[in-house]
Amino acid sequence: MTIKTCYSTLTPKQRPQSIFKGLLLDLDGTLIDSEHTHLAAYRRMFTAKGWQVAASEMEIFKGRPGPEVFQSEPGPWSGLDPEKLGLEARSYVDIRRDPPRIFAGAREIMQLKMPKCLVTSAWRQWAQLSAQLLDAPASLKVISQEDIRAGKPAPEPYLVGAKTLGLPASSCIVIEDTTSGVISARKAGAGRIYAVTTSQKRAALAEAGADLVADSLQELLPYLCEENAC
Repeated sequence: MTIKTCYSTLTPKQRPQSIFKGLLLDLDGTLIDSEHTHLAAYRRMFTAKGWQVAASEMEIFKGRPGPEVFQSEPGPWSGLDPEKLGLEARSYVDIRRDPPRIFAGAREIMQLKMPKCLVTSAWRQWAQLSAQLLDAPASLKVISQEDIRAGKPAPEPYLVGAKTLGLPASSCIVIEDTTSGVISARKAGAGRIYAVTTSQKRAALAEAGADLVADSLQELLPYLCEENAC
């Protein structure tokens, strides 16, 4: 992958005008590596309840809201209230025991000049805690699972995210790590979609509709600078 020259050293008058005015950022798997944090919480809850859930079956929880899994997937939780189970699972999250890892380049993206909004399937408290870990600016907006009715790959998350910034989706850049997130952004009409291969393979992300696929956030920074985000 060829990295272009960053325009951060140019004055505003020297920089080309960009049609992109905002950043819509996925959180888990894109800015932070927290999969182990959440899976550990589910395991602790299942152990406390005496539920036997094989390691291979835990795959269904990756990148999805707990209530959605409890409602749509068969398991020892069948017939129980999925929302209550989701709330209970949150109580088992322990970032001291299982701290999330900040991906290289994530904090730099948080300091870019474009208005930014987290668009995540996680609950609001987790998103706010993660924003603190990322040293996010006070101006950061957050759209969480409490704010939407239809999650990714439906377009609603990114439509709501763009509206929160007061922008059309077509003037926003999305950064994602999953095909469902890329599809959501594409359906919402996002102006540009960048993807990182932290969770899924390059070919799958490109096929889902990503305009550019990189191996890391650091590789995306020069492209963001070219869009006047620096």
